[in-house]
Amino acid sequence: MVMRCFRSIARRGIAAGFACVLAGAGLSVASGQDAPAPVEALPADAVVATVDGRSITAGEVRVAFQLLPQQYYYLPAEFLFETVINQMVDVRLMADAARAEGIDAAQIERQVGFYRERLLHQAYLKKRADSEITPEVVKQRYEAMLKAEVPEDEVRAHHILVKTEAEVKAVAEELAKGGNFEALAKAKSIDETSAKNGGDLGYFKKAKMVPEFAEVAFATEVGKISAPVQSQFGWHLIMVDDRRAAPPPKFEDVVPQLRDELTAELVDRAAKAVRAGKTIEVSKLDPYVVLGLPKRPAPPATEDTDNAAPAAAPADSGGENKAE
Repeated sequence: MVMRCFRSIARRGIAAGFACVLAGAGLSVASGQDAPAPVEALPADAVVATVDGRSITAGEVRVAFQLLPQQYYYLPAEFLFETVINQMVDVRLMADAARAEGIDAAQIERQVGFYRERLLHQAYLKKRADSEITPEVVKQRYEAMLKAEVPEDEVRAHHILVKTEAEVKAVAEELAKGGNFEALAKAKSIDETSAKNGGDLGYFKKAKMVPEFAEVAFATEVGKISAPVQSQFGWHLIMVDDRRAAPPPKFEDVVPQLRDELTAELVDRAAKAVRAGKTIEVSKLDPYVVLGLPKRPAPPATEDTDNAAPAAAPADSGGENKAE
């Protein structure tokens, strides 16, 4: 992948290299909040290049580097430096061209102001998250989740799926005569995925299967084969192999989910904290006018709309409408 991108750069230039790496990773440009910290760095104000007499500093180059997608970080520093410098040169010169053509500078400044505040907002939350969402806190959340979780049964089963009732009865007769369930599943089941494994579905919870199948699977004794059952997929025979309480999820498997939950709670707490004691007033203006959007046409009125009487509240509702 890396060599292919270098060849692309050699043929078509730096911009092609950007597109190559992005396409290969299937990712879009994202914030570089997790960029590796430099071990030894030039002072931020050290000049590393000039564009028509104007300086590009080491600090500016590092900011541009940290905005690259993370898949860039394993590439050689020489390539990264050249990539970032060329990008910054193009950006600066095209910005000059935009000013010369009279592109709305005021609108750009408004965007810059918004992005500046959003970056500060992100940096504030990241600083709090780094100090508050520690590995110990994540582990505590995991332990609390285990205590609150009600153990749920799951079943391990094999099944044979066929299209018609006549076919399922024929398979049931073969089983009654001593036929091997797994061999028949491989030969006759139209569920190709499980048929390769002799009809093995592994362990599953009741909610994971269609209701007709799940009811029978969980009602059948371990070691027994069910009567034929029909679902939207066809006709099944189910052999129940085991029943157990579902094991809890492994800690490492739920760390991302737990961190997301803790982060969402942190964002909510932080928003409430910074709003406390502040006076916030929002003018009552037409949202379409504020956003600069065209108004949607009103839906056509029905014949009875103008003269319709208001719906009465239920007699026992105390005057409050209740949604069923």
